[in-house]
Amino acid sequence: MSLYAHNLSLSLSDTPLLNAVDIEVLPGKISTVLGPNGAGKTSLLRVLTGELAPDSGTVTLNGHALRECSAIQRARTLAVLPQHSLLNFPFSATEVVLLGRTPHDTGIAHDRQIAAEALQAVDGDYLADRIYTQLSGGEKQRVHLARVLAQIWEAVPEGERYLVLDEPTSSFDLAHQHLTLEVVRNLADKGVGVLMVIHDLNLAARCSDRMHLMQCGNMVVSGTPGQVLQRDIIARVFQVEASIGVHPLSGTPLVIT
Repeated sequence: MSLYAHNLSLSLSDTPLLNAVDIEVLPGKISTVLGPNGAGKTSLLRVLTGELAPDSGTVTLNGHALRECSAIQRARTLAVLPQHSLLNFPFSATEVVLLGRTPHDTGIAHDRQIAAEALQAVDGDYLADRIYTQLSGGEKQRVHLARVLAQIWEAVPEGERYLVLDEPTSSFDLAHQHLTLEVVRNLADKGVGVLMVIHDLNLAARCSDRMHLMQCGNMVVSGTPGQVLQRDIIARVFQVEASIGVHPLSGTPLVIT
């Protein structure tokens, strides 16, 4: 069982965005997608989550063709946090998080408990009764992170759960960047498959079980952080000379530019 894409190709207005891309997200593992701007990272996520249909190739969710899965089946097993979430209604933070419980039939009392736990997980319990539209950009992003966490908080009979995040740390300060990585690691430890687009190579190295490096719509290399973060690969893809050290706390590769 996995979230799996094979031989994905996609073009928009005759511009190729993905070229024969393969990727697999395994339950209990964190995968990251990296690459320069225009590499095709967000396009890949949009195809993987069913927002866009590929020109060719297949996407399967727990062994079933994604296009054949019902909306409820998708929503109970696949949660997606885009880079920008637009919401302009004066909901409380708790009400926003409760939107993630919409696909489930577990009762309002249980859903409120999950919403409270999800907000606490992102250091947002103090936001519970605050009006969403009055929050800062970083606080709004944490509320939306809690919303997608609530969506896949518990195991479901439909199959393994997956969380897809597009640059989830971009609006966060240093402390909440690291908190986000702790949250996704805890989810993975509970069996959730996580896929993140992330720009910071060192943050990705600290949390990834597997890294996928893209350039111009192509998958350049996939592997462990140690296999992907090589000087020659970084120079070829990012046009930057780098040294590779070892992080003194985590022991993961440390890219120095």
